[in-house]
Amino acid sequence: MTASLLALLLQSGSASATELTWDGFYRGRALAYDSLSLSSTNASTEGFSGSFDHRMSLRPAWLLSEHASLHAQVDLFPFQLWGAEPATYVDPVTGEETAIATADGTATSGAGLVATRAWAEAYTPIGRFALGRMPMQWGAGILWNDGNDPEDEYGDTADRLMFSTRVGPVFVFGAYDVQFEGDVGFEDDMQSASLGIGYRSETAGVGLLNNYRYQTSKQYKAYTGDIWAFTELGPVRAELEVVGVVGGGDLETGATGVDILAFGGMLNAAYSTDKLTLGIEGGFATGDADPADSSIRTFSFDRDHNVALVLFEETLPTLQAAVPNDSNQGRNTDAALLGDGLSNVLYLRPAVKYHLLPEVEAELSWFTGTMAAGPDTTDGRKGYGNEIDLSLRYDPHPHVWVKGSAGILLPGKYFTEYEDPDLGRGFEKASWGARLIGTVEF
Repeated sequence: MTASLLALLLQSGSASATELTWDGFYRGRALAYDSLSLSSTNASTEGFSGSFDHRMSLRPAWLLSEHASLHAQVDLFPFQLWGAEPATYVDPVTGEETAIATADGTATSGAGLVATRAWAEAYTPIGRFALGRMPMQWGAGILWNDGNDPEDEYGDTADRLMFSTRVGPVFVFGAYDVQFEGDVGFEDDMQSASLGIGYRSETAGVGLLNNYRYQTSKQYKAYTGDIWAFTELGPVRAELEVVGVVGGGDLETGATGVDILAFGGMLNAAYSTDKLTLGIEGGFATGDADPADSSIRTFSFDRDHNVALVLFEETLPTLQAAVPNDSNQGRNTDAALLGDGLSNVLYLRPAVKYHLLPEVEAELSWFTGTMAAGPDTTDGRKGYGNEIDLSLRYDPHPHVWVKGSAGILLPGKYFTEYEDPDLGRGFEKASWGARLIGTVEF
């Protein structure tokens, strides 16, 4: 996306546009870890790592009339590290391109602008029609999560035709998506159809999402059912989401004749007073007892369902690359056991929040998880470990907030008993992490 296109977004548009509204945020983030290698003895231990990154999300909406609107999302420097695009010049003598570490600063090209979503909506007496590349959100967000929170990193997006309507508290939507466009003229597209129905009021809600994915050329088809519910009873709020996936066929990875049967679920409950909130979240995601066979039993939560600072949030263990370069950024993840997103896990996360001051909130949480399934669980399922996190959030003014978090991970047997055939073992060291986020929302 070019700077001229961004300038077009900033304009109010043609005379027919009645209103231009904005949503979005800028977020600066600092990260520090010691160490994501979970080791002080492994020969490739990374040691301390730290970084700063940007993210600005712009979500304009052009309200053309009571019958039509246009929507877009543009991300500026999404997760780009500070100093990642140094300004350069060509040496007139050698002809070499050289980075400038002076007041010239960073490059001013449009490489940091990414158009991520754009869609149109039309409003009729029977409901709303939407067409284009749009965000996907359902329930608590363990299956579909739009990723629009400043602490999110991914976001689910679909090229979709959707119809939705509401009668009082009852809502219905239907959608058709093209999830993968293969060669034009061949039946190799991955497509899906969805139907959702539910009831939602201010204090209660329940819904059922049905999604059917299919790829004719691979004889692949899969059904996903998602039940979601929440209730608020005075100071108590509870939310539940349970997902099941069943299907089979051939995969793009080359695997043939696979059968899929996977489940995941989450229950979150909280009791709140004026200053204190006591909460607990528990959940599960099924896993494969034999990852090498043709049966897929692993369920993965959406990666934007965040539960901890390090565990199921960062790649573990991350080692130091033998030959650092621009593509690997000095890191080797060949020995990685976990990445983003809850998967193959039984977990529990109790937490307590307290308003120290009207504008300052503290949260202390404990996350513990163990394998749901594995190749050998005769001696008990191996635990992923225990993580304790503490965060402070400061809201000095409307639209402005700062949040600092720190945590320590004590790795479980899943890591301490692991040995990589090439990169060895020694993944038993506690790891601490820290994160600082400064955000302006609008």
